[in-house]
Amino acid sequence: MDSVSIVKGKSEESKQLWSYAKQVAPTQMSVLITGESGTGKEYVAKFIHENSKRKDKPFVAIDCGALPESIASSELFGHMKGAFTGADRDKKGQFEYANGGTLFLDEIGNLSYESQVKLLRVLQERKIRRVGGNQEIDIDVRIIAATNENLDSAIAENEFRNDLYHRLNEFSLTIPSLEHRPEDLEEFIDYFIEEACQELDKENVNIDPQVVDDLKDYDWPGNLRELKNLMKRAVLLCQNRIIEHKHLPPSVFKTPQAETTAKVNSNDLKQVKEHHEREIILKCLEKNKFNKSKTAKELNIDRTTLYNKIKSLGLDV
Repeated sequence: MDSVSIVKGKSEESKQLWSYAKQVAPTQMSVLITGESGTGKEYVAKFIHENSKRKDKPFVAIDCGALPESIASSELFGHMKGAFTGADRDKKGQFEYANGGTLFLDEIGNLSYESQVKLLRVLQERKIRRVGGNQEIDIDVRIIAATNENLDSAIAENEFRNDLYHRLNEFSLTIPSLEHRPEDLEEFIDYFIEEACQELDKENVNIDPQVVDDLKDYDWPGNLRELKNLMKRAVLLCQNRIIEHKHLPPSVFKTPQAETTAKVNSNDLKQVKEHHEREIILKCLEKNKFNKSKTAKELNIDRTTLYNKIKSLGLDV
């Protein structure tokens, strides 16, 4: 099974998605992929790259949501030695690393307005200039962008440039959420179990068919990423090579089960604070379908702070 087949599926929605991806792959068109967090947008981007004329050149992925404005230009376009404090050497940007290949800009909606202006100029002129440099560098890069946000709303609110949107959206693909393609679930479960077995050095682990049927009733807010994590956990916990209900969190089943929570030392203020912060952030992420931009706004923090908290609190989202 190749690196992207895990998100192909058997549903009509999935078949249409991959048919469109295969048709656009050999072209030079920019592609905008939309879909909820965890649906596999980067896998689709890799599939397009691997089936393009650029397949022997680099595929470089950037998470725009985790890109602070203070270093965005340096990361994207590079910098020259002495351009700013700490720039002790010349540094290539991701555009240069991707030259000749494909640059995948994930969560493009989180890119600051200033960075959007710079990106648009590069896409129009096909040239970059490193921070602190005078020389223009020709670049030949295909752009594939992805977002879990409604960019039309962002444009209406002047948070995303309309001209950049149309530059990126020469061809659009929408990945359906796992909730809306339950007929794909069994294929994904089998793949993730096999993958977990290889990683955890286990053999011949299967899943109780009744568990699969019950999982079809779950709405999967975290999509494929959530499913992958749960199957890995279940493979680790099962000892008899059969994944049963007890090997999965009660929250994924509709039948009432006792809620389990981590033990927290009520006298340890730091531990109590982290526990409650973790619960609040996780509930807010689930409410917003794991859209980090919406979650940050609702929590009244910036996106960089949210990313840092997700990392420090061990939230695998």
